[in-house]
Amino acid sequence: MSTRNFVGIRLERKKEASLLNWNLKRPYTPERVRISLPATAYPCVHVGNNVQTGQKIADPVGPGCATVHSSMEGVIEKIAIFPDATGGESMTVEVRRQGDPKAPATFENVRKNWEILKEEELLDIFQNSGIVTTDALMQPVHAKIKKNEQHPTLIINGCEPEPYVTCEQVLAMAHPLEILKGAEILKKTTRANQILFVFEDCNLELVELFKSKIYFLKWEHVKVRTVPAVYPQGHETTLLQRWFSGKEDQAIVFPASTAFAVYEAVVHQKPFYERVLTVGGECVIEPRSLWLPLGISFRDAIHTCKGVMREPQKVIMGGPMAGTAQENLEVSVMAGTNAILALPKEVIRDKAEEPCIRCGACVDMCPVSLSPAMITLAAEHGEFELAEKWDVSACIECGNCSYVCPSKRPMLKWIRKAQAEMAQTALPKSQKNHEYAS
Repeated sequence: MSTRNFVGIRLERKKEASLLNWNLKRPYTPERVRISLPATAYPCVHVGNNVQTGQKIADPVGPGCATVHSSMEGVIEKIAIFPDATGGESMTVEVRRQGDPKAPATFENVRKNWEILKEEELLDIFQNSGIVTTDALMQPVHAKIKKNEQHPTLIINGCEPEPYVTCEQVLAMAHPLEILKGAEILKKTTRANQILFVFEDCNLELVELFKSKIYFLKWEHVKVRTVPAVYPQGHETTLLQRWFSGKEDQAIVFPASTAFAVYEAVVHQKPFYERVLTVGGECVIEPRSLWLPLGISFRDAIHTCKGVMREPQKVIMGGPMAGTAQENLEVSVMAGTNAILALPKEVIRDKAEEPCIRCGACVDMCPVSLSPAMITLAAEHGEFELAEKWDVSACIECGNCSYVCPSKRPMLKWIRKAQAEMAQTALPKSQKNHEYAS
């Protein structure tokens, strides 16, 4: 993969509606949650078992995998294959609430001597708390850290280049100290020399808030940097390119929300079973960012924001550039779900797909210098090995190619199809947990 100094696309941000309310509320427990398991986890509960909030429900199948925890109190009703929000299927544990809705559980107990825990102890806590990165990759944090022995720089990413999405911004404004302390814990495990907090240059309040907290903490090893508020600046790959010329061994990147989850797991002994995400779009009555349990359905998530004022043309997981359209609103929130958007037809503006005209616009706008046209043409014809020869695995799934394509080809859809096929081919049989259903 070759990465060039890419400027980006300036998009309408559309974040104002979900920023009107900064109160990060937790709604009452839904009737049920369906918690999707990664291919690297295997259920350790059975149908009919009672579980508590935060209780482990799946064990990792290897040292590079993480546990999975129940996001509410209830009884295990099903363990089966269900469609998931990525467009595929996954092993799923369904937990049904018993009795009336309840306020979410809290974890207030502070772990004794957490400040002096050793690196290996912290990594074990990450794994046993089920912490994965709160981005589309959903990588176990301990495994990502162990890929390289040392990273000189730790980057905490507070950028949200996609329109509508504000969950990182709202969480960072509400819990700056917790995120800073979580970053310090990550610094210890990554053996980094410095921490860079990165925000978009339009979020001046957020930048000044973190600068003031760092000043009073007297942490000289922590700096705040900004990037232009253009798309896809703020993506992990573009951040590494900006300061380290794409050299991944020079830095490691985590979202700010992952740093917060690390803080809660280490300090308050709280497993990772909920996250902040944005429920928004012009169709939602009360757009906002809020805490939601993993496994809550998209339908219930939208209802926590008082539902929709009109029927959406499309519901998307993630932002409108790189998000995944949903046909079934019973799919569940996952660790990497940063937004659920209900968008009207005047925003979607769907047009009929036409054949590729070889204009090269997708190549010009690719931030990692790929040829999306060749990759997607190969994928459309089922030539997935040919797509891999065109380096489909290097795609960062920003969606620029689909956005600029004059023929309105669903290029990101075909890229993801090719990536999924290649990943499934490479997956060991022992980790294909779909076999459990048989």
